[in-house]
Amino acid sequence: MKIETLCWLFPVVFIIHDFEEIIMMRPWISKNSQMLKKRFPVLYPKFISKAGKLSTSSFALVVLEEFILLVIITYITVEYGFYSMWTGLLMAFFLHLIIHLIQSLVVRIYTPFIITSMLASGYCIFAIISLQKTQLVDWKQTLYWTVFFFITLVANLLFVHKMAGRFEKWLNEKYDPQS
Repeated sequence: MKIETLCWLFPVVFIIHDFEEIIMMRPWISKNSQMLKKRFPVLYPKFISKAGKLSTSSFALVVLEEFILLVIITYITVEYGFYSMWTGLLMAFFLHLIIHLIQSLVVRIYTPFIITSMLASGYCIFAIISLQKTQLVDWKQTLYWTVFFFITLVANLLFVHKMAGRFEKWLNEKYDPQS
């Protein structure tokens, strides 16, 4: 497989994974909120309940912002050959998937990201092995990029969820049938 094709598969894999989250997250949290509140009393008010309150539109906005950044980084990589940077982003995404797998094991029931997390993990492993064979990647640089992107992605996720909350409020004010 051409390296460029491998790179452009990343946004496809990302969006398939996030479609599962967009479609399933809110109903799953609604269905399991009492169990989640009971089992995770510290995490529930800080993260879980907030995610469950976002509409599908607001959550999709978060995904869109992340997707646009991923496409831009992939374009820069393919155009200019920044494969170590791109691989760092891939590794950060892979860590994200591993966290989802651990979350699912901790919760011990189906979670709305587990199926595509397993499939996307397969892609990540295949991509890493393929990149290793090309010798286009400086793995020391990749380690730096992985740390950079993981920290950046966590910060960005917190930021866009805050923005999604504001977007949710705006949506409710703009389209509230009682106003």
